[in-house]
Amino acid sequence: MPGSVVVRRAHPGVWVVRFAGPRPLMRAVPEQYGSTMHLAGRSEWTSGGERWSSGPGSISLKVPGEVAVERTREGTPAFQVACFEASMIEEAQAALDRPRIRAWRHSIDPRDPRAKPLATLHRHLLDGASPSALEEASCEAVHALIDTMGAPSDSGLVRCSAHVARARALLDERFTETIDLEALAAHARLDKFRLCRAFREQVGMPPHAYVTHRRIARAQALLARGMPQAEVAASVGFYDQSLLHRHFKRILRLTPGAFARGAATH
Repeated sequence: MPGSVVVRRAHPGVWVVRFAGPRPLMRAVPEQYGSTMHLAGRSEWTSGGERWSSGPGSISLKVPGEVAVERTREGTPAFQVACFEASMIEEAQAALDRPRIRAWRHSIDPRDPRAKPLATLHRHLLDGASPSALEEASCEAVHALIDTMGAPSDSGLVRCSAHVARARALLDERFTETIDLEALAAHARLDKFRLCRAFREQVGMPPHAYVTHRRIARAQALLARGMPQAEVAASVGFYDQSLLHRHFKRILRLTPGAFARGAATH
């Protein structure tokens, strides 16, 4: 039985391709930058004179024109490929002042800290994350890819504390509103690629997650006052009650209704 292939545009600038099931050993000459997460099976690969192994959770890097050949395989394979459009890579290169990307490595150890943003993007693509989460994860993944394969400039790193403070202040003031990443970066006076990474490192979570936690904290206060759940959802910026329920349960491990009943007994 032939394997399946699914191709879709996951987010502006990002495409995802999933391969699963029996198929001949693979040969690939990518047209776009990206990364592959191996979901099942084990393979041995060669590219540009380098040989590496892949298995569940491992990540390899894609560079246009670089031939990758699967030499051996054990088990039934499954892969997810995240491909970045050229415009997104070029925007990141300009923002990060990395004019060149060198095809000097084709895989990255999952334990390498630089692999974490790539792994996070793949998990978001598998889990069907929200558009805002995908946008931030995509920016961090592109930043990681360029960090791993880009020739560094001599300009040094930008100190981002003041920019993160500006972004956080705006989110604190308007967390019940929808502020897209482009607008947030413009307000912070920092490109979105640096902002995503700096915000997560300094605040402890990316901007969209910070906003969600602020909304859930406000929702707790409103529920404790007896406000109906549908009104709470609208008041804190969720477009419907089901979204309030999902995030409330994920963050607090109980439903809004259970929280409201508990608050009413005290």
